[in-house]
Amino acid sequence: MKIFIVEDDNFKFSQLAREVDKYRGGTPIARGASLQEAMNGLVADQYDIVLLDMAIPSHAGEAGSADIYSQPVGGLDVLLYLSVQDRPERVIIMTQYPTVEYNREHVPLSKLRETLKADDIFNVDGVILFADDGKWQSQLHDILEPNT
Repeated sequence: MKIFIVEDDNFKFSQLAREVDKYRGGTPIARGASLQEAMNGLVADQYDIVLLDMAIPSHAGEAGSADIYSQPVGGLDVLLYLSVQDRPERVIIMTQYPTVEYNREHVPLSKLRETLKADDIFNVDGVILFADDGKWQSQLHDILEPNT
């Protein structure tokens, strides 16, 4: 099993990678910290699972540079690419926000999968709120379980 984590925040990435390693020790993990890196990584390789942050920057940049564009729904570009290309990767959306902007509406996380399915996007296995309450770890394990 190979996992691709699309996450720009170093703390969240390390938390996700640690949790995957705890559950699936030795699993190869690759990272895309921006929309550009995510797309380059997916063009270069295939993965079993993509852990996808929806709010990612357009590209990596130097600290303090002003040419990085925030993409509040940059993860949606990754998701649509995987769907349109009919890629085999299963997606787990991980976000720290209670809603995701989709089709100019803020969709609650509890309704995001059904909203995406209505638009023929079927590769999302789960949507998880990344919060300090500790629930995301068990939710991630529950979703990864059938893929072991």
